[in-house]
Formats: sequence, structure tokens, C-alpha cells
Amino acid sequence: MTTKTREHSLVEFFATSRLAHAYRSAARQNKRLAHCAAVHELGHLTSHSDVMGRVHELQMVVLSHADDDHLLLTGSEMEPVVSGAFHLLFTEPATHPDQIAQWMRTTKIRSENRLHVVRVDDLEAPQVSQLLGRVCFALERDGTRGSIIDAYLAGDSLLVRGPKHRMLHVPVSSVRALSGQPRSVLRNFVIDPDGSFVHWPDLDIHLGWNQFLQAVNPDELRKAQQRTEGYNKRYGAAIRKLREEAGLPQSRIDGLTERQIRRIEQGESRATAGAISALAKAHGLDANAYMERLAKVMV
Repeated sequence: MTTKTREHSLVEFFATSRLAHAYRSAARQNKRLAHCAAVHELGHLTSHSDVMGRVHELQMVVLSHADDDHLLLTGSEMEPVVSGAFHLLFTEPATHPDQIAQWMRTTKIRSENRLHVVRVDDLEAPQVSQLLGRVCFALERDGTRGSIIDAYLAGDSLLVRGPKHRMLHVPVSSVRALSGQPRSVLRNFVIDPDGSFVHWPDLDIHLGWNQFLQAVNPDELRKAQQRTEGYNKRYGAAIRKLREEAGLPQSRIDGLTERQIRRIEQGESRATAGAISALAKAHGLDANAYMERLAKVMV
């Protein structure tokens, strides 16, 4: 059985019977979820040949419960879905850890890139509706603006699930606003319903995906920011300003054509690492020194 809300869904959820019911309850609570997704109940897929024929074109998420029958995911007819989907595995207070381990052994799905374990007290609670809604946001947005799906504290790190289901392991010590705070305070956070930020009310601190990414890898954040049109325009304007101040014509940048320089300076193309290297050389600088000058111009 399929519950579908529009002709072309952003996300196709595949769920066991209990989770399919929870999804429908969540969709009634969350109009965003109802608009962007469809749900297909496992065990009824044989009647949905149109879906099975398109699995490689879909954004697929499988919803499972550790207490349910794992064999639903192991049949050959399910292989295209199971192998290509991201998996949300739900547990409840009564779920025994052995049941989670058994689910992983049976399905052979254990990589954090493909699996996210969620503990809930009630499958029909607002927490589930918000979580599934954030899955849609994370798949809809690009990796630069980011949307946080889930987060939890594990040891001395904050694990943050975000765009394309990526998991960041963020040492608490790497985030100045959180470093040195007691665990009771660190554990007390809420995630914005659309995934824009994590909020610590005791500290009055809001942190978004980009700030967590900055803590883990600042260079990666810069590359992600370069993919946005607005950033490219500002970055291109800074490149043009430095070039003109140095008296360098567009035709004097070895390794880049005038057309490439023009597109970069107009924000139509991203300044790749190779382009930065060529521009830096033309200015008589190494790449790091050149990027530092660009940063000052952009402030």
C-alpha cells in the first residue's frame, strides 16, 4: 500500500507496517512532510512496479523498527531498495540492545553512512514528525546551507547528521561556545524543526551545520560555500578587485583564459583550487597568502 501526496515526491519512504502507520501520523502533524514525501509499505511492493522500476532515480529512506521482522528487508525483491536507501532504525525504551545487533547482522547494514539509529519514547510523538520532516529538508537543500537531521552527544563529541545523510563527529572542545560546559548542559539541546540549527537554551547558543562543519574542517566549509551563487559573486568581486589593484589584465593569468577569469569574477563559475593557484602565482603569492588577501577584501 502506498500513501502519496503529490505526483513527484522528493523522498520515497519505505516502511514496515508499524512505521508506515507512524509516518502517516507524522504527515498529519507536519504539512511539510506531507508535501514532500510518499510512503510505501514493505510487503506490498509487488503491486508497485512503477516504484520498483524507478528506485535508482529516487531519494529513498527505509524506516525500520528493531523489534520488527528483519526478513522483510532480506528478500531478493527488496534488494534494489535496501542497497540504495538510507536507513532509519527506530528503537523504544523496551527495545533490547541485542535486537539492534540482530537487525544489523540480518540486514548487513551497519555503516553510519547508511544507517541512523533513533531512540523514541513514542512512534507517534512530534519528535518523529519533526525528524522525518528534517530528512526532507536535508535532501532538498544543498550541502552549503545545510540542514541538520539529528544530533546527539556521544562521549566527548557531538554527532550531527546532516545533508546527504552525512555524519559529522564534532569534538566538543573544538566548539568554543560549548567547550568546558558540564554534560548536563551539553545534553540539553533542541533541534530546530526545519534543521536550521541546534539550540542550547541554558547557554542561549544556536549552532548551524556550517558552524559544525567549520569546527571539523574549515577548508571543506570554504569549498562548500563556493558552491553558492551569492558567495561566488562576492568571491569573484574580490578576485577582480585584487587583480585590478595589481594592474593585471585578464589576459596575463597563466593557466586561465580570459573567458575563465571573466566567468569567475562575475560569479558564474566557482574558483577552483587550480584557478586559485594560477591567480596566486600571477600576484607573486602562494595560494594561502592570496586567499588571506581575498578574505580581507570580502570582509
